Amino acid sequence: MGRYFRNTNFLIGSIILSLMLILLIVSFFHTPYDVTAMDLAHKLEKPSAEHLLGTDQFGRDIMSRMMKGIEVSILIGFTAVLSGFVFGLLIGSFSGYFGGRLDEIVMKLIDTLMAFPGVLLAMMLIAVFGNGLLNTIIALSVMAVPRFARIARSGYMELRDSDFVKAERIRGAGCLRIMYLHILPNIMSELIATASLSFASAIMSESGLSYLGLGMQPPSPSLGIMLSEAQDYMLRAPWYVLIPTVTIALLVIAFNLIGDGLQEMNGGGR
Repeated sequence: MGRYFRNTNFLIGSIILSLMLILLIVSFFHTPYDVTAMDLAHKLEKPSAEHLLGTDQFGRDIMSRMMKGIEVSILIGFTAVLSGFVFGLLIGSFSGYFGGRLDEIVMKLIDTLMAFPGVLLAMMLIAVFGNGLLNTIIALSVMAVPRFARIARSGYMELRDSDFVKAERIRGAGCLRIMYLHILPNIMSELIATASLSFASAIMSESGLSYLGLGMQPPSPSLGIMLSEAQDYMLRAPWYVLIPTVTIALLVIAFNLIGDGLQEMNGGGR
């Protein structure tokens, strides 16, 4: 870990992410105010000792909603990336290890998915199945699968004829044992770096979908919803727009820096 923390990108990204995770953990147990409680007598108040980041158009505490917004973004991102990781790994490993007709069919499907811009694909899925938390996670998971599948396929194709794999076959090891106990550890670092970059993409996509009204729905304290609601008060309450914008940017930058640092330390990836 000392080697990783000597990498500037990884170090800066880890510091930013740690601060965000502290807010997330605190939000599980306590927020300064109820995130949905309205107080119209104190709407659009500037940051003060009572409301550290001010209030929104309904008098709700922005600090509390920002903390819950970070929680929503990270939990949705984590679930989507984990699902994409698992399904992408399964698809890519079988495709890359066995090759042949299976590989051709799988890669045609993956190429078809990657032909669509990620957010457009998510919008299409949500338009068909409806918006909400579960459908947002499903859409973002589908977006993440092709990236992991291609990385896994590349790694398995490169290592399936390696000497250590041939030795395991001679010893009588089965295909699944070779695939997940011997080959997988050798490509895990690249998959983790991809997961970090995919996390940033998932957070940006979730915020974008919520901003457009296709993801989380009001009064949920999503950062995208906060940004959408704040745009009408840009001149009257500029801090209201700035807070969700900076929060989204910091989350995306943190995961991108960590991903870049991991790729640099692991030799640039495939």
